[in-house]
Amino acid sequence: MKAIKYNVGVIFIGCPLLIVFASGWLATAAAWVLGLILVAHLLEFIAKREVLANAPGSMGHHFIQTMIYGLFHWRPLEQTQKADH
Repeated sequence: MKAIKYNVGVIFIGCPLLIVFASGWLATAAAWVLGLILVAHLLEFIAKREVLANAPGSMGHHFIQTMIYGLFHWRPLEQTQKADH
C-alpha cells in the first residue's frame, strides 16, 4: 500500500507541477494524464456508488477517496460486502 500512496503522490503532485512549470509536449502530456485519471475515477465513483452508499462513512468521504485512490478505495469495501452476504 505504501507504493500505491507514493505513486498517487507522484501523479497528483507531479502532473500539476509539470503543467505549470514545463512547456510543450511534457505539459500537454501531464494535463492529459491528470485529466484522464480524474475522469476515470469519476466514472468509477458513479459505477460503484451503490457499494459506496452501503459502506460506513459519508459519500463525501468516499468521493474524495475514490477520486484519489480509485479502485484501491472501493475494491476492499466491495469485497467486504460480498463476504458479508
